[in-house]
Order: sequence, then C-alpha cells, then structure tokens
Amino acid sequence: MYIEGIILDGLNKLNMNRSIFGIYHILFGKKSVQSVQDASLFQLETYYGIYPTLSREHYVRIISKMKEDGLIEQASKDNHFTITNKGFNYLKSFHKTSIYQYINGLIFQGKDDLFLLRLYLLIQTYSNLHRNNNTFIPIVDNQEVMNWVKQFYRNHPKTTTNERLYAEMHQLLLCLTEKEAEFFVDRLTGYKYYGMSMDQLAVKYLLTRDDAHIFLRGITHQLMTQIVGRKEDYPILSQLIVEQKQRKFITDTAAKTYQLLRENYSIRQIAQMRKLKENTIYDHIIEIALYDENFSIQSFVSPNEQVEIISIIQRLKTYKLKQIKEHCRDSITYFQIRLVLARWKELLPEEARHD
Repeated sequence: MYIEGIILDGLNKLNMNRSIFGIYHILFGKKSVQSVQDASLFQLETYYGIYPTLSREHYVRIISKMKEDGLIEQASKDNHFTITNKGFNYLKSFHKTSIYQYINGLIFQGKDDLFLLRLYLLIQTYSNLHRNNNTFIPIVDNQEVMNWVKQFYRNHPKTTTNERLYAEMHQLLLCLTEKEAEFFVDRLTGYKYYGMSMDQLAVKYLLTRDDAHIFLRGITHQLMTQIVGRKEDYPILSQLIVEQKQRKFITDTAAKTYQLLRENYSIRQIAQMRKLKENTIYDHIIEIALYDENFSIQSFVSPNEQVEIISIIQRLKTYKLKQIKEHCRDSITYFQIRLVLARWKELLPEEARHD
C-alpha cells in the first residue's frame, strides 16, 4: 500500500500540473533542477530520492496495476491521471500509517543508505569479534564503508563499545512499533547469522517488494530522526550519520556560475567565458535560487514583476509555465517565472503558504 499511497499523494498534490513521470523523477531522486523544484513547489520533499533503484519500466507497471485496481483513471492528456473516489479512500488510509509520518526524503537523501551500510557492517563486525571470529565475510561490499568501520574499530575498545552499541540500538528501536522493530532487526547480520534479503522480508511480512523497500526507508528515516535529535543519547550511532552540511548545488557547474555572478559578470559574459549557452546559465541560476536562500533574485526579476507573476499563478491556480506566460506582460520571460517558482514559498504571504 505504501508505493501506491505515495503515488496517489503525488498525483493529488501535482493536480495535473505534471505528468505521472513527474512523480517518478521525484521518487528516483533525479538530479535535475526541475525535479528538485517540483519536490519543493508541490510539497513532495519527503518523497525525494526514497526509491533510487526504481526503474521506469517497473514504475509503469505499478501505474498500470493502479489503473486496473480502480485507484486512478486516465485523463484526457497523455501520461496524466486523476484519482478516483476509491483512490482517495486509499490515500486517506495511507496518511494514517506511521511510514507516511516517518519518511523524510530530501533531508536524508544520500545519507540513509550510507547510515545503513555502516550500521550493518558495524554490527556484524562487533558481533563476530566479540566471539573472537576474525574470518567472517563482510556483508557490505563497499570499500569506503569498510575503511570507515575499520577506522572506527581501531578507535573504540571492543568490549565497552559492543555493550554500548547494543544498549543504544535497544533504546533506539523503542521508537518503533513492534512490527517495525522486528522488520529492521531481521535485516541485521550478526555472529553466524545473516540478515534477510528484501525478498525474504517481503514474504515474511506480507508486503510487496516495493512496499518492503518503502517500509525499510521509512523506518530508517525515523531512526535517523531520533538519533539526530538526541545525539547525546546515541554517542556511537550518531557517528554513523554524515553531518548535515550547508545545502550545496546539485552540480559543480552551477557553483562555478555562482562564483562568476559574485564577481559581477553578466549572464552573457558568463556564457561566453564558460563556452555554454545562455539557457544553461539560466538553469544554473534557478538551481542557485533553489539551494541558497541568501541569493537575491531581484536583479533578475523586479519586485513589481514578482507581484505580477504571483498574482497570475494564484488567479489561474496553476504552475504550468506556458499558461502563466500567456497571462503575463510580454516582457516577462520564462526564466523570470521559473525564478519566482523557485522562491514560491518564500515570496508568498505567511497566511497563504499552507493553502
């Protein structure tokens, strides 16, 4: 029910402004300005990047099955779907699940997989070395993670750390339901015991493989939320989470453009210097606006132009660029509209941000 619930939630929030593949790009965590902007604009940040192994072909099969089950129906436009009454009831049930509350994709995207790999190998290492078994085969085939665990082990005494790690895990799992805790523990590998595969977990807990993946992702985000919020209670586990650094650009090339903007070069000059098209520089600026809240957009779109664009969006109740452009004065460009959309929540009056 989780993957279907997420797709239904996405359709509901997108409200025909994007095709069904707009949701796919968010779930997959596509590294594009459009996908990140859509996640923010349509309040789908929690789903960003939560299913990076989801293939487009499999996603299409999920959509077809949802259509067969009467949860969605084809709209008049290609690749656009609307939610049926049955689908809305399904969505209400999904909103009541703990997994819906747990998932926090954009915050933990990229950090959650690393946290899990470190945790899996750390528990396997300390469990085996506690029993003086030095010949176990690591379940994690990632040299960076293996090097990290080796360094961690050198810096932390075996006996006391083993006990502390167990105590922290025991305390941490109390924030989950019994089923969630058992599911997570079944995935762990210890001394002479190998954790279950995702397929095995799906069978044991009567989940589809897609839902087993989402279930694990949601549980992981809940655990990480608890650790980050109470680091003093988890001195070992908190070290497994990569520190939240200042938000950075998706691409290095946008950062280079930003540096040239700081040096007061024009868009045309930057394009010439970098041998790029001006439209590419426009994309970089949208990216910068999304990720750097201190970046001012007023030199590209005046306050009066911002007011006009915002007014049109609110009147038309759409985020479709073409429709917005058709109702703006001719001098306002697509680039300026995209910039306003990048700062949409910030530009809206406080009382209108949650409408």
